[in-house]
Amino acid sequence: ASKACKDNSECVLYDHVCDGEVDCRDGSDEEDCQSKCTKGQFQCGHGRKCIEQTQVCDGVPQCQDRSDERDCSGLVEGCSHQCDGRSRCVPSSFLCDGERDCQDGTDELNCVEKPCSPGEFQCNSGQCVVASMHCDGHPDCIDQSDEERCSKPPVCATKLRCPHSRECLVQEWLCDGDQDCRDGTDEKDCQVTPVSCGEFQWTCKSKTKCIPASWRCDGSRDCEDGSDETECDVVKCPSHQFQCRAGGCLDSGLVCNGVGDCVDGSDEGGSCGVKCTEEKRHSCSQTCLNTPQGPRCSCSEGYRLLEDGVTCVDVDECEARTPVCSHICTNSPGSFTCYCHPGYIMEPDGRHCKITGEPLLLSSILNDLFVVGLRSGSVNVLPSSTKKAILSVDYDWRERRVYWDSLDSDSIKWSSLDHKITGTLIEGVRADSVAVDWLGRNLYWIDGVKSQIFAIQLPSPTVTRPDFTVILDEDLDQPRSLALLPQKGLMFWTEIGTIVKIERAGMDGSERRAVVTSSLGWPVGVALDPISNRVYWTDQRLRAIGSATLDGEDIQILQMETINPFSLAVFNDMMYWSDTKRRVVQEATKLTGKNRRVLLKRPRQPFGVKVMHPLLQTSIEWPCEAKGCSHLCVLAPGPRAVCKCPPGLLLSEDGLACSSPVNTALLLMLAPSTVTQIYLQSRHTAFGLKDWPEHSALQLPSINQAAILDYSFKDSTLFVTDDSTTSLSYLQIKDGALSRPHQLLRILDDTITAMALDWVTLNVYWSSSKQQRIHVTSTTNMYTAVVLKEGIGRVESIALHPQSGRACFANQVSEAGDTGATIECSNMDGGERRVVWKDAVTPASLVFTSDGKSVYWADTSVGTISSVQLDELAYTEFKVADDLAAVALNEDVPLWMTTGDVTRVWFLDEQQQNKMWFEVGTKVVSLKVFSRASHKGSNQCSVDNGGCSHLCLPTAEGRSCRCAHDHAPLNSTHCHPHQHCPTGSRLCLDQLSCQPIDKFCNGHVDCPDHSDENCRSLQKLKSSGMVPGHTHHRNHPPPQSFPALPKNASTSLNTSEGLWTVDLEQCSFTRCSGRGRCLVVDGKMQCACSLLYRGESCEDNLLKSLQEPLVYGAVGLATLVAVIVALVIFRRRRNDETSGADPPAVRETSLTEIETKAETKAEPSPSTQTSPTEPDKPEVTKELKP
Repeated sequence: ASKACKDNSECVLYDHVCDGEVDCRDGSDEEDCQSKCTKGQFQCGHGRKCIEQTQVCDGVPQCQDRSDERDCSGLVEGCSHQCDGRSRCVPSSFLCDGERDCQDGTDELNCVEKPCSPGEFQCNSGQCVVASMHCDGHPDCIDQSDEERCSKPPVCATKLRCPHSRECLVQEWLCDGDQDCRDGTDEKDCQVTPVSCGEFQWTCKSKTKCIPASWRCDGSRDCEDGSDETECDVVKCPSHQFQCRAGGCLDSGLVCNGVGDCVDGSDEGGSCGVKCTEEKRHSCSQTCLNTPQGPRCSCSEGYRLLEDGVTCVDVDECEARTPVCSHICTNSPGSFTCYCHPGYIMEPDGRHCKITGEPLLLSSILNDLFVVGLRSGSVNVLPSSTKKAILSVDYDWRERRVYWDSLDSDSIKWSSLDHKITGTLIEGVRADSVAVDWLGRNLYWIDGVKSQIFAIQLPSPTVTRPDFTVILDEDLDQPRSLALLPQKGLMFWTEIGTIVKIERAGMDGSERRAVVTSSLGWPVGVALDPISNRVYWTDQRLRAIGSATLDGEDIQILQMETINPFSLAVFNDMMYWSDTKRRVVQEATKLTGKNRRVLLKRPRQPFGVKVMHPLLQTSIEWPCEAKGCSHLCVLAPGPRAVCKCPPGLLLSEDGLACSSPVNTALLLMLAPSTVTQIYLQSRHTAFGLKDWPEHSALQLPSINQAAILDYSFKDSTLFVTDDSTTSLSYLQIKDGALSRPHQLLRILDDTITAMALDWVTLNVYWSSSKQQRIHVTSTTNMYTAVVLKEGIGRVESIALHPQSGRACFANQVSEAGDTGATIECSNMDGGERRVVWKDAVTPASLVFTSDGKSVYWADTSVGTISSVQLDELAYTEFKVADDLAAVALNEDVPLWMTTGDVTRVWFLDEQQQNKMWFEVGTKVVSLKVFSRASHKGSNQCSVDNGGCSHLCLPTAEGRSCRCAHDHAPLNSTHCHPHQHCPTGSRLCLDQLSCQPIDKFCNGHVDCPDHSDENCRSLQKLKSSGMVPGHTHHRNHPPPQSFPALPKNASTSLNTSEGLWTVDLEQCSFTRCSGRGRCLVVDGKMQCACSLLYRGESCEDNLLKSLQEPLVYGAVGLATLVAVIVALVIFRRRRNDETSGADPPAVRETSLTEIETKAETKAEPSPSTQTSPTEPDKPEVTKELKP
């Protein structure tokens, strides 16, 4: 804090260097001073010092000659009124704004009311509100004058009004502590009940009020009984004051002066007569003080005494827990100086700052957009074009637009601040929270259903068709609210899913980390304060507002009297938040939560909150303007500019241009609830080892423990097993998102251990821990057959090569207590089975080379990648790492994954000489590579299912037709039901035991092999490329009497009822041999045969055998008619019940309802049918009793 003179004889304070006065004996403190100031600086009158222009006329002299505080009117832009002896000048926006900005008060003298504009009503206080608010039953003027002198009582949609003054009320306003009726009746006769305070509150002794814990013993009485300021610890006095024994501090000059100034007189008597000696004074670093305890060393204000009792050191006031400056604090020896950010002016107290121009509060009140002047109190309403609640708002001051999203719109819309018009930024998206990046010129939004964060360009004269991109999509559970800090290139969001937390990342998705993980209940709103560099949030479960530093330190919780805080904003010294239960928008001091004031109070619920001012969106640098991105430019931490691409395009190596991928090879990495796509073309363009290549993470809806994946490139369909539900499902990828999962197979008390897809026939090969066989299930008609069962143990991996008809699998078999693993291969029908490697340990992730002549696998126990050439049985291996987890092939070159302290994916450079890797910031359970090239080719099952009526299985020689396990071959291509079990029972998959029909899919295992609980949904997969089966029968009209099946019903996978999922013409061909049609008789599928045919499968031709009469299944027809009649009656009764029910009572929108908002308009969830509380048509209005 000081500088040595050149002769080293003494030191002078830096504030005294170049101040125009010589302080060093050699005059060196006034040498080498600035004689010329740079742009943006002011030169002091003595000509030897420069200060920042923003410090001129701020009420605090920085120049020794005070020249920076003279003649301010000529120095400050916007100076309108000089005051305080010409030492201060304030802009015109400070005049007559109701706030005293000059110490002499002249800025609030001679004020004249400004007339309101047309279309506004002027309150008695001079405040202007929208004319439609006059006599609407809700006071909007501060003095409530808009509800006076009304010709008739207003119509109260809330059905509750004040008895005399006639204002409209809602139930939540009764006894809420705020007087809403001019006659005061809403706060009369209020019952006082004991309160139960929260974790971060303190209970007043009266048991009638809770206050934030930080208000306890803060020197201000907050409990009505004053109990919060009793029994407090004695406050330790600073070193320049004397500590009274009974508490309290005393100026050191009043000690031992013969007058008792402490309440208990402890400042007098004792050893006051013992005076400071010269020796004592010399030992003290500053001063010696006579005290009742004898002479003591004392420090000047701004210093503190060390434990040695003699040394004084500077107190850094800028590091105090409670900030001494509202903006910028600069410490100096024994003192400090406060400064304001550009655009703000220092208040007379020298500590607080005030922005030039009036800030505006933007708030959504249900479907209206309110704009409130925070100084004038003016109230205006913007057009919104929506009928449901607007949940989130933000603004772009450059284009004078407000952006918002609502419950009834799959889009992000905007409203003009200047013109009464609205528009749409983007359609076909769900947005739970929107945030404007005014610096990078983008808008960000959260989709809580897809668990993704997106960004889209803001429109401009050069951007007519905005591009959008995915910013974050991996490991997002249930993101709720989003806030941006473009000045630093950071974004923050709240998570309200399984793990509640507040996270932050760069606005490009980089450098992601959780910053707040404790002291949270349900954080639903988040906001940032660029002045204090803190993050704020609303917590509905704790009914509190919390804050922390941007790194998550110094967590503070203000658990105030707010019932349901939703959204918030922080501006200067204040915070603003909406309470959807109390239906108010209020403000309070951001540090303490005190000085609470209601700004908006309307009968309808408030949601989004934002403070608008042009200075909040200004910058001297615009990083994206010079970047030259071909599509989107977003901000990374710094901020620095980074180019991003829309979905489906990849960033080129120059980091600027986006183009379509040339190489379609796709790496899919499966996590428990997400799947991440990486185009391998982009793996060499990662900016650093810890950076992912360009990728897209897709949330797996309703899947929590994904384990195995496969993919059909032709159909863009993902097949995933889920250990949490022991099921296999498929999800289709469309427009960069996953569809809802369609369950193909569910097993009970079992786990699918291996699964692979034949992408030609869409047959799935699988095995499980308790059904130790290799099965094949058709996804198009749900037939299942056993391919291999002898000598099969636990199958950990299956690989298929449909072009050559080959299959390989890892087989772990225990014999005599020893467990060994072999790699075995066969045709895909199970034929020509052989062991190709017998010394594996824990083989995993088997994969074929593109020609099908070799198979690779990862042996995870020994950390090696192994391969076998199948024709010559030539074995090779190379050591990778002990933490090897999986391997995949791209153009027959391995990629592999290790899972040590961090998960890494390894690959070879383009010359295949050097190993490279990138870190994966999520838990990966499986990875595979797919490409159009690897999914090219065909086999004899490609066309017309190879002519097979059930399953077509490719082989090296051609193909093999296979019947479902409970069917027998009719000939080489067709099947008929197997009559192995007695009537009323079915065959288990082991083909050895039978169980009654009602034992299948009843939630209890009955078959010895567990196969009676192999259940599946009644929805088959439709391939876009081809439909295996008998497409040449598509012109056959389906029977009109075939009954509809119940939605979400399940049937056993291994019975003839599997035919129910096949379309009727295919059922008629496969079940009835193309000679009849399918009917349901007594719960069973039967054939009604055509003329001249009979038999269970219509296999007998009567022209060849006329020994038995023709049977048409009359019983089946009668049963069918009964089923149809029953369904019609049931549906009519349901419709009658629905139409005759009372309409649901209007109720409020809770966050739970908002979070479960429908994903699509086609399938609305119940929550979308419930709107936030809106005024109904008035029926009976209830008055309060006076």
